[in-house]
Amino acid sequence: MRAPTLATAVLAATALLAAPASASHRGDLWATVNICDTADFPNTIGIRASMPGNERRPRQRMYVRFRVQWFSREQQRWHNLADARSDWIRLGSARFESRQDGYSFEIEPPAGSSYVLRGVVNFKWRDRRHRHGQVRWVTVRKERENTKSGHSSQSGDPPGYSNGLCEIF
Repeated sequence: MRAPTLATAVLAATALLAAPASASHRGDLWATVNICDTADFPNTIGIRASMPGNERRPRQRMYVRFRVQWFSREQQRWHNLADARSDWIRLGSARFESRQDGYSFEIEPPAGSSYVLRGVVNFKWRDRRHRHGQVRWVTVRKERENTKSGHSSQSGDPPGYSNGLCEIF
């Protein structure tokens, strides 16, 4: 077996340095509905999300915010549901492969009607910057995901439940 040439080593190093910022974030980025109007959680939508860390930048902090949208059958479009948004939740350091968290919203549908709902999750990674003796946190990456099925979680009701939508009557 031959040792790599200098040209091969330079090309490999260049490819690593040219990798997009998202390539340094491992793990999955996803959002799912893990609770939808169950006996234990009536009129409730639970949203769970997974956020990849960044082992190359372990000082980064990760944040997530959950929001609920409802579908207008008449307009055939999604709308934000008033008062159904969490504050930014700090998940912690980005030194881990990924982190998960969830948030539940109790929803009261209009009398005699139902809501078709989905979750929207905003993610952000923040990094510490030093300038003129001051420390400030700046957002270095932002992502947004709508809920989708296929992301099993034991925190669901029932355990393992995952869906993209939720209908509350």
